[in-house]
Amino acid sequence: MLELQDISLKLGGKTVIRQVSLQAQPGELCVILGPNGAGKSSLLQLMSGYRQPDSGQVSLAGKPLTGQGPASLARQRAVVEQHPALPAGWRVSELIATGAYQTRAMVSDSIWQQVLVLSDTASLQNRTLDSLSGGEAQRVHLARALLQLLVSSSLERYLLLDEATSALDFAIADAMVARLHHIAGSLGIGIVAVMHDLNLALRHADRVLLLRDGVAVASGKTAEVMDKQQLEAIYGVALAELTSPDAQVRAFVPRTSD
Repeated sequence: MLELQDISLKLGGKTVIRQVSLQAQPGELCVILGPNGAGKSSLLQLMSGYRQPDSGQVSLAGKPLTGQGPASLARQRAVVEQHPALPAGWRVSELIATGAYQTRAMVSDSIWQQVLVLSDTASLQNRTLDSLSGGEAQRVHLARALLQLLVSSSLERYLLLDEATSALDFAIADAMVARLHHIAGSLGIGIVAVMHDLNLALRHADRVLLLRDGVAVASGKTAEVMDKQQLEAIYGVALAELTSPDAQVRAFVPRTSD
């Protein structure tokens, strides 16, 4: 389990995370939602070990992140940042291979093919990074992070994603988040993803954390947390809740005044 226990963080003298607790489980997709400036990316940085909390504790598999070295953390969690680097002159296969700290030739064919299928990057592997669209680049970095976890022997593994669907149109984004949910369930990897899209979380997340002004407003199973009145209060906008005739599909859209 990846656990946050009453963590707080100050940046520039301002408290941006205030006593947030969260439990991310192996095999589940947990989505962090909230308006701009809510502290979502800062929270993910705390979960990854890139930042240290001013108070509280982050632990992974029962051990505090503080004091664990880079090699230990790399075996247990992989991170895809919002704007990851694309080294000039590199090919896609070279970037993906860095997830294993190896060259392509040192990664088994079975794991390599599994990564390409899971990330939908098989058709991209021989291209140069500067030829990729924003969405393609995000899939390539997802592949790199997946390879990092699939070559690990750790009993618990976590994938942390910051706005991994931001450069994608709705159909492609929906397919990617569905793929993430499949990866979590089929491989037992815990996935924590920062998102903006309420409906992607509603459709695919197992659990949701709602964050506002650095405070966890609600956390739990998606169907319980994604309440219209609660979302309206957090985002400050009137919402219409749409339900399919069979009551199996829900969606939220901004409500326009008459």
